[in-house]
Parts: sequence; structure tokens; C-alpha cells
Amino acid sequence: MNVKVIKKSRLWLTVAFCGLLTLSAAQAERKRTLVAGQGARYVATIKTSKGTVRFRLFNDTPIHRDNFVRLAEQGFYNNLLFHRVIRDFMIQTGDPESVEASQVKVYGEADAGYKLDAEILPHYYHRRGVVAAAREGDAENPTRRSSGSQFYIVVGRIQNDSTLAGAREKIAARAADPTAAQITPEREKVYRKQGGTPHLDGSYTIFGEVISGIGVVRRISELPTDLQDRPKNEDIHIKNIKIKLVKGR
Repeated sequence: MNVKVIKKSRLWLTVAFCGLLTLSAAQAERKRTLVAGQGARYVATIKTSKGTVRFRLFNDTPIHRDNFVRLAEQGFYNNLLFHRVIRDFMIQTGDPESVEASQVKVYGEADAGYKLDAEILPHYYHRRGVVAAAREGDAENPTRRSSGSQFYIVVGRIQNDSTLAGAREKIAARAADPTAAQITPEREKVYRKQGGTPHLDGSYTIFGEVISGIGVVRRISELPTDLQDRPKNEDIHIKNIKIKLVKGR
């Protein structure tokens, strides 16, 4: 083979190899610089026995965001049931004891063993698809601290004059800040068109929203249930949750 050809081949191989190294270094640098709340956000992919749901976690609820990410990455939610399912309302999971899937036990009392300080923000409200932390009632929990692991995804229903009037009364009586949680004209349009559970506004921490798979959530919510709101013909469980950090706010 011509010596010049050999030298050129070596040169091109060297250039290509250096290019790959540079690309890998750049990719690694981009990965290192992704920080939640600083130009990046977490997306959770929940694989359930009924399909896949993806939702993004809000950066301005960092206590709930980081707690959820930690539990999901530890596999805490794997095989847990959606133990509370209510048509036109929501689906709820996160009780670690539900992994037993006992047919006689009522689930919903257990969690990760600790509570989270409330992060109830006025710009989030209970439209269809939001993800919020479950908690104990106001009498036992006046500061509205959240369960360490239980959460729900809102399905809700299309609102009308009557249901909105009732929701406004409940917000005035129960919300942490009734003024901040009031149903504005903009929110009312969303509730009338998309649906939700406005009577919960201002009382629970909302820390995420569904970005795909709301049909899966709806189908789960429509299953026949027993007197404890647990699906009675089949158990619906979380297979696993994958967390990914992506660019975006």
C-alpha cells in the first residue's frame, strides 16, 4: 500500500477518535450541568398494570419533588396498588403495605413513615391531570403536612355553576389561604372545559402534572370499586417508576 495512503488513513482515524472523545466529553458535561430548578426538571414515567403515565415534577415544590425522586429511584413504589379509586375524582397510591395485595385488608393508612411540610402555592390548582400529595384531615393535621409517600392524580369532572358555587364555599372554609385559592375567571374556564376538583384548591400540595397518559388515569378511575374505593375485579398496581432529568423549566 502507498505510504501516503497509510499516513492519511492514520490521520483520519486520529481525527475521528478525537472527535468522538470531544463529543463524549461534551455530552458528559451537559449531563453534569443539568440541575433541577436550574434549567432542568424531572419527568417521572410510571408503568402501571393498565398502561404508562408520564408527569413532570414542579421545581418550585422542591421538598415534594426531591422526596418523590428519592423514593422512586429506591424502588419504593414498585408493586404498590392504586388502593383508592373514585370515578370523576382521582386515583391514589403510595401505601407501602398495599404491596401485600390482601383481599381483606383496607389500605390507605400507611406511608413512608414521615410527613412533609406543605408547599401549597397559589398558582397551582386542581385541574385534571395534576399530581398532589395526600394527607391526613384538617382536624389531625392543621398545618396540612403531606404524607411522605401517598399521592393522587386528579381526574375530576366538568364543572358548572352549581358545583363551582359549592367549591367556592369549601375553599373559603378550608383553604390555607382562601384569597389566594379563589377560583379566578381564568381558572373557571379551565374547570368548565377540562374539569377538575376545585373544592380541594388551597388545601393540598400540588407538585406535578401529567404530560402523557391521562387516558390511562381516566380508565383506572372508571373501574368498578368496592365500598373502600378499591378496584374490586382486579388489582391495579405500579410496576415501576423511572426518573429522568431533562432540559426545561
